[in-house]
Amino acid sequence: MEIYLIRHTTPAVERGICYGFADIDVAPTFETEAARIKGLMPDMPLVVYSSPLQRCFKLATYLFGDQFTTDDRLKELNFGEWEMKRWDDLGPDALQKWMDDFVYERVPGGESYVDLRDRAVAVLNEVINKGEDAVIVTHSGIIRALLAHITETPLEKSFERRTEYGRVARLKVENKEVKIDFYNS
Repeated sequence: MEIYLIRHTTPAVERGICYGFADIDVAPTFETEAARIKGLMPDMPLVVYSSPLQRCFKLATYLFGDQFTTDDRLKELNFGEWEMKRWDDLGPDALQKWMDDFVYERVPGGESYVDLRDRAVAVLNEVINKGEDAVIVTHSGIIRALLAHITETPLEKSFERRTEYGRVARLKVENKEVKIDFYNS
């Protein structure tokens, strides 16, 4: 069984803005980026799951038409009160408190990285239990958390793995054991 993890293409958001759950559109480079991803997809039937946020939804639509299911658990980290604010405007104390323990510290009105990991792993386990080749179109936080889970990497170190926009990871599943087969970083 194969599972493809695809990060959305470049979003249309100014650098330095905190976003996760915010429903941001795609950048004008979408078509070029999406075409490159399409070339990495296998020519075989796949069950497709996507974050409902438009930066993922549009990519899933481009790649698979309307043949996919959305799942709220595939959304990026919920930054709560910080959504769509400039990182520089959050204040050094609030930001430092979160950065000192971003794995467990919940963003005000949002969630922690462990919360994100738990919902991402739940989706992955459901996909594995179905036993069908699949694609998950999602966000960097979800992909990093899943790859950390698979490789038994502490979440604190998961950001050492680059997850550029439009990148693809292919997982191989045999007897419910998951391995990273390909990672297009």
